[in-house]
Amino acid sequence: MKLSAVVQLIDGFSQAPAVGFQPRFLLNQKPFMPLAKPQAFYAFSDLDDGDYRLTALAPQFFAQEVAFRVPLRLPLAAAIVPCYLAPSPLYPYPPGTTLIRGQVLQAGTRLPLAGVSVSASYPNWQEKPKSAATLSSDYGKYDGRYALALGGKLAPDTQVVLSFSKAGYASVEKQLLLQPATTQFVDIEMR
Repeated sequence: MKLSAVVQLIDGFSQAPAVGFQPRFLLNQKPFMPLAKPQAFYAFSDLDDGDYRLTALAPQFFAQEVAFRVPLRLPLAAAIVPCYLAPSPLYPYPPGTTLIRGQVLQAGTRLPLAGVSVSASYPNWQEKPKSAATLSSDYGKYDGRYALALGGKLAPDTQVVLSFSKAGYASVEKQLLLQPATTQFVDIEMR
């Protein structure tokens, strides 16, 4: 067995190895089962030399694609391909996280709208500008849903500007007043 590539999945929220999420993989659009190792490392073996596109799939995260080339670069530590996974609406955020959750719908039809950029601008407790961003989901019954975690320590009554944008639709902006460590639900319609 010849080691061809090593990929490490990184949780985009915690920035730690994405341990315990049981991902599936597509290698050049075909299912592939690598050898799972500790700390969310996955070893791909016996691949022919060439370029590859790997898609990592786990419901708690949006699908993420990375590219790598075989043969490996040496030393091995330089050949590890990091794959940063963005949390989806199914991500198990820890208690105390300040969240905005909701669903984006197409005005008129009220059909879920996936792939909408959702961003928030807000000050932290020291009045320094912060931002966070995500997309609305395209995953089954979670289609059009989003979950946006606001990072950093927040002051009571934090003013948040929430923006929604997608090509072909008019952008929408909404202002909120948020308390730290709470979840607020905001559904939106786009035209």
